[in-house]
Amino acid sequence: MKAHSTSDAARLAAVFTGLLLLASVPVALAAGATGGHSAAAGLQTHSGSLEARATAATLELYSLEAQLGRARTELAGIGARREALARERASAQTQLSVARQALLTSQSELSNLARTLYQQSGSDPLAVLLGARSLDEAIAGLDGIARAAGQNNRIVEQARTARTRLSGLSARLAERAAELDGLAAAAEARAASLEATAGQRRVLIGELRRQQGLNAARIATIEARARTAATRTTARAVASPPASLSPVEVAAPLVTPAGERTLTVSATGYTIRGRTSTGIPTAPGVVAVDPAVIPLGTRLTIPGYGIGIAADTGGAVHGNTIDVWFATAAQAGQWGRRTVTVTIH
Repeated sequence: MKAHSTSDAARLAAVFTGLLLLASVPVALAAGATGGHSAAAGLQTHSGSLEARATAATLELYSLEAQLGRARTELAGIGARREALARERASAQTQLSVARQALLTSQSELSNLARTLYQQSGSDPLAVLLGARSLDEAIAGLDGIARAAGQNNRIVEQARTARTRLSGLSARLAERAAELDGLAAAAEARAASLEATAGQRRVLIGELRRQQGLNAARIATIEARARTAATRTTARAVASPPASLSPVEVAAPLVTPAGERTLTVSATGYTIRGRTSTGIPTAPGVVAVDPAVIPLGTRLTIPGYGIGIAADTGGAVHGNTIDVWFATAAQAGQWGRRTVTVTIH
């Protein structure tokens, strides 16, 4: 009887252990599913942050490319001015050479005339006086000599004045050329800096998009596992909603060039979704402006809102007015319309 009781107890223990193991399987699967949903929610939150950073970086890139376009236009204008100035300098140098040659020729002709007048008979003033049959004839002869000499003197003086004027013009043109060289060097340096920063933004956007792709793949894997676990258990997996996007500063901040200014504007919140007039999608940080007042691509600091990029226009946006984009109508309504003093970078 004792042996029989021991055997029955062992069988009961085995059955009880088996029941416990069977009961623990759904619990383990449910725990695994809960852990998977938590990981997916964390990845979705991270992807939302990456999306916000990518959006901000895209806006910064648009602003940089707009500034780069203006810098290149300015550089092209300076180049055209330099070419026109070079032609003007060449013309002035040619005229100066002609004036110098004319002065030398006039001086030589004046010397030859004076020598000829005093060598020819009848050209000596004393001979004119002595050979004249009347006072009028003597005065007429002296006047002829004086006129001949005076005419050549005027030619020499005109040539000398032209040479002085053209020398001054050449000096002024040289100063203007040096000034344009300095402006061109500054514009080239600015364009190179903007191009380098834009390249960094492109790399950053590519890296953020790559991370988003990796997160999406991992989320898909986790959700597939969760669906498999859901079929093995009766629990339904509820995915956590993604975190709402909010304006986020880019990891590598843009170096603000000198020349900031402030402007007092009337700012209104709006939530229209889609693409802006510049072709980029609406997102936190997009600001609608009047391009005649604030050029498209301009970077703005807006009190109470943060960093914005002038990337949109609007039929009601004229003069010192702007519209700032919000993700929800509630946020836009909370902002409403207010007067703010923005900093234009």
